[in-house]
Amino acid sequence: MVGRITAFLFFVLLVWGNLVAGMKAGLACPDWPLCRGELLPPLHLDVWMEFLHRVIAALASVSLFVLAGQRWKAYRGWSKAIPLAAILLLVGQIVIGGVVVLLGLPVQLTTVHFMVALGIFVLVLYMVQCDGVLQPPVFGFSGYSGLLFSMVLLMFSQASLGAYLRHSGSAMACTGFLACQGSWIPDVWDLAIAINYGHRLIALALLSTAAILFAFSLLDRDLSFGIVRGFALLFLVALQLMVGAAVVKSGFQFSLTAVHLAIALLSIWLGLRLWLRQVNNPEGIQK
Repeated sequence: MVGRITAFLFFVLLVWGNLVAGMKAGLACPDWPLCRGELLPPLHLDVWMEFLHRVIAALASVSLFVLAGQRWKAYRGWSKAIPLAAILLLVGQIVIGGVVVLLGLPVQLTTVHFMVALGIFVLVLYMVQCDGVLQPPVFGFSGYSGLLFSMVLLMFSQASLGAYLRHSGSAMACTGFLACQGSWIPDVWDLAIAINYGHRLIALALLSTAAILFAFSLLDRDLSFGIVRGFALLFLVALQLMVGAAVVKSGFQFSLTAVHLAIALLSIWLGLRLWLRQVNNPEGIQK
């Protein structure tokens, strides 16, 4: 129960942070840990968006400490590194969060702030699936397990690039979907265009991989998750791509961008679940 609550809180925290960035409310509380020098700031929308972001972060942090404590007791050997890493990342996240505000939201550090939060979210999802009692912690990187784990890494990279595009304003470098600056391959390249292309290429790679896995689920009994889960993964990845196109067409409307991130987080959750399922049952659904 604690694990699911923690995962939900970090899901909300990440999406809420995306909304705060979209509303340009990140500096509505220019000090830290207080907000405008008060525990309860003035009742303005942008101020309270950022203030509630901090409240959700505090709740998620407390919940993570409880979850990590439970897993530390339940896990054995090297697997204790999982809850320990989650706590260390959380401490780093708190420090980075304060520095980000005090330095006025520098792009690189804000992106790192998101990546650390996303890393904590992934570790929380792992600890939810592997409680150390009914399901011991496992890893596997061969065959289909390796392919599914690679998908999770690609999803992480995709979301991180998206965060950089959002915080740096580089998303506006390519305002068309698929085409950029009116052509498939721009005449002039810079960092913003390269990151835009990388973001889109990873999306296409994820869609292709999800389609291949779904096809294999129809033909190969060595895949443990079956047709329904394979289709669910393909659906989420395809939906993510379509919402991404809508984000571009809308001029990067902040509520659509938040939906885009929410689908990415759900995709990571499902990808991680399918990876662990395959690791636990590498011989497939017949077994």
